[in-house]
Amino acid sequence: MKALVKFEQGPGNLELREVPTPEPAAGQVRMKVLRSGICHTDLDYYHVGGAPLKPPVILGHEVAGVVDAVGEGVTQFKPGDRVLTQTTYRVCGTCRFCRRGQLNHCISRQGIGSVANGGFAEYLVNREESIMKLPDSVSFEEGAAVEPLACGVHALMERTNVCVDSVVVILGPGAIGLLAAQVAKAQGAFVIMAGLTPDQARLDLALTLGIDRTVDIAKEDLETVVKSYTENYGADVVVEATGARPAVDMSMKITAKDGILIPMSYFPRPIEVDYYQIKQRELNVFGSSSQIPSSWGKALKLIENGKVNAKAVISHVLPMSEWQEAFAIVENKQGLKVMLDPTR
Repeated sequence: MKALVKFEQGPGNLELREVPTPEPAAGQVRMKVLRSGICHTDLDYYHVGGAPLKPPVILGHEVAGVVDAVGEGVTQFKPGDRVLTQTTYRVCGTCRFCRRGQLNHCISRQGIGSVANGGFAEYLVNREESIMKLPDSVSFEEGAAVEPLACGVHALMERTNVCVDSVVVILGPGAIGLLAAQVAKAQGAFVIMAGLTPDQARLDLALTLGIDRTVDIAKEDLETVVKSYTENYGADVVVEATGARPAVDMSMKITAKDGILIPMSYFPRPIEVDYYQIKQRELNVFGSSSQIPSSWGKALKLIENGKVNAKAVISHVLPMSEWQEAFAIVENKQGLKVMLDPTR
């Protein structure tokens, strides 16, 4: 089969190769991949590499398709089923985190697209427990978008408590930010989306998705805007979803005393933060790392019930043979969620 393989650490070292088609072992399901989304993590793996990555490995962890074959003992799926896959490939099942359902913290965890082979391929194998059926009403593109949406669900429904009278600010109108903003809206919050002038099309899209207020921080003072909606206190919840160092300072500045700050973006290297502000203003910082099994079911229901418009953030579907162009679109912010079609 054809697959996009990161064959060793370091910049580049990614190419489309012919590799053996995987066979499902006992308890495993093989998917024919129809859509696989490109995450900024994939860009980091492409340009830098990094500790989470164990090459040679097939990248891609936002995946939907149909069941192609099942291994011995699989009872919940059959060939032809429309499915998506969670990102967990293997966990120990016995540590305190596994017992709590916090699979993202299992020290033995292996994920697809970094340690185990992922979805930038014609076929993918994963454990039965990580496969989910895709309702007929949900497209394969939406199915592949469940993973980034589940990250927003985990951040705003499971790690924190967003109430109907909460004012939530999302910094960064990328796919993650737009999906997280819709999760906050689904819980009844008043949501402000902030970005830069080049993000204007994304900010306009946010308004069509029901976001209450958008701010171009090059043209308006975000702190002033936020305080105008919060009796001068600041936002109840702030999500940093840009991956840009200045946004971290901004997020702390606009969070109310005793407010909640959620870092969702990925920084490939350590950054400095004003630790004193966390102490003095009693900021509640809730890290949010990917998602847990419960996040996926909630995310899928939000799409199925029309509470989240995942289609709106999907801007491109390109053949996997055009992966370099697809990666460039993501990197240059010419689109939002860009997906590969491994059948082409």
